Amino acid sequence: MDRIGILVVSKCLSAAAIIDRLARSENYAPEFYVVERQPNPFNVRRAKVHRVVPDLGSAEVLRFARAHRDGISFALTDTEDFITAGGRDLLEQETGIPAVCVSRKYAIEASKADQRLLFERLFEGANPRFRVFDPRDYRSDERAAVSDFRRFAEELGEPVIKPDAPARGAGVGVWGSDFRTEREMTDFFRRAYARGRVVVEERVDGEESSFHAFSDGSHFVVAPQTRDYKRAFDGGRGRLTGGMGSYRAPRSHLPFLRPSEWESVVDAERLAFRRWKGRGSNPGLRGIVLYDALMHTGDGFRVLERNSRGGNTEQINILTTMRDDFVEVCLRMIEGRLRAIRFSERASVVTCVVPEEYGTGKEPPGVARPVDLSAAYLLQERLGEALRVYPMDLRLEVDGTTVMGGSRSVAVVGIGGSLEEAREISALGAGAVRGPVRARSDIASREDIRASEDHMDALRRGL
Repeated sequence: MDRIGILVVSKCLSAAAIIDRLARSENYAPEFYVVERQPNPFNVRRAKVHRVVPDLGSAEVLRFARAHRDGISFALTDTEDFITAGGRDLLEQETGIPAVCVSRKYAIEASKADQRLLFERLFEGANPRFRVFDPRDYRSDERAAVSDFRRFAEELGEPVIKPDAPARGAGVGVWGSDFRTEREMTDFFRRAYARGRVVVEERVDGEESSFHAFSDGSHFVVAPQTRDYKRAFDGGRGRLTGGMGSYRAPRSHLPFLRPSEWESVVDAERLAFRRWKGRGSNPGLRGIVLYDALMHTGDGFRVLERNSRGGNTEQINILTTMRDDFVEVCLRMIEGRLRAIRFSERASVVTCVVPEEYGTGKEPPGVARPVDLSAAYLLQERLGEALRVYPMDLRLEVDGTTVMGGSRSVAVVGIGGSLEEAREISALGAGAVRGPVRARSDIASREDIRASEDHMDALRRGL
C-alpha cells in the first residue's frame, strides 16, 4: 500500500475517531503528523510525529507543518477554532498543504448574527423570528437595549438568547431551562450583551437533529441524519453542554421523521448549498462543508445554527458507519471528484463519559484525576468491530497514567444492526470506564425515541 502523510490539528474532540477511521484504510498506509493541545493517549500512540501546542496558535501549527510538509499530503482538524482563524487559508498559502475543511470566508460559526442573515438568503421560511441587538446601535446605552429586548421578548413569549460569538452551546440561554422569570431572562441578556452582539429568537417547539454534508466545492453529498443530546442529565435536564452523546439509525433518517420529511430537508439543503456556493465550483467549500442543527416542527424545519466541521459526537456516528475508504474520500474532496459516499445500514450510538461535575456549574478539583480505560479496551477486544473507545479530553502523563480534563473524557461507540443493540453496546463500554466519571443513560433509549415520535405526531396534528 502507498504511504500517505496526514496532518491532524486536534483539540482532543473527535480527532481519535478521525485518525482511527483513516487508519482503517484498505488502499493506503496513513502516517499521522499530529499537533494538538495536549497529549491525547490514542493520538500519541498513532502519531508518527507528535507535537503539543496548548493554544493551537496558528504560528506554531504552521511551524510544525513547514517542518514536515514534504511528508504530508493533506490536513484535517476536529476544531472550528482552527477553521474560523483561517487555518486552511494560512496552511495552504504558507506550506501548500491542502486542508479538508472550508476556508475562513465560509466558517460562519464565528457569528450567530451573520448566520441568521445568511439563512434569510439561503432558505425560505427556515429562520425562526429573530432580532440582533448590537451595542453599536445603542451608543453604549444599555438601558435602551434592555428595554427593546424586553418588548421583543414579550412578543416572542419564550425567547432564546444567543451571544454572537460561538460558545459551543454552553453560552445559549433557553426560556424554561436556563431562565424562568423576566428578571432571570433580563440578567442573562445583560451578561451576553456586555460581551457584544446578541441574537434573540423565538423558541421553536419540535424535535432536533443534526444534518451533515460533505463537498468538494461542487458536489454535495449528504450524510446520514444524527441526533445529539446537549443537556447534562437524563431527560434533557441540566445545563447545555458540548454534547453528551448521539446516534444514527440504520436508515438514512431518524426514527421520528417520515421519509418525505427527510427528503424535504435534503432538497432544501441542496438548494441552499447551490445558492451559497454560486456558479460553478467553489474551492472554498470543501470538507464537511456544513453541520446544521435543525428543529423539526409540524410545518417543516427550522435551522438553529450552522458549523463548518463535523459535530463532536455526531461526526463519530458518521465515520464509524462509513463504508468507503476515508482516505480516498478526502482525496476525492481535494481533487474535486466527490460524487458519492457509501454508508452502511448500521446503527451507531455514542455515549460520552464525562467528569462528575461536567455541566453542573461546579468547578473541577485542582488535582489531576486518573481515568482507567483498561477494562473498556478489554471489552473492545472481545466485541471487536461493535465497540470503539475514543479518548477525548484525556491527557497522557509522562509516567504512563491517563488523567482527565474538564470536558468530555471518552466517546464510547456501539455499532449494531438496530439502535437498541448499538445502545446496549455503547452503554456497556461506558460503564467499563473507571474513575470519577458519569454518563447519560438515556441516549437512543427506546423511551426517548418513542417520546420524540409521539411529540412529532402531536405537532403534525397541530396539538
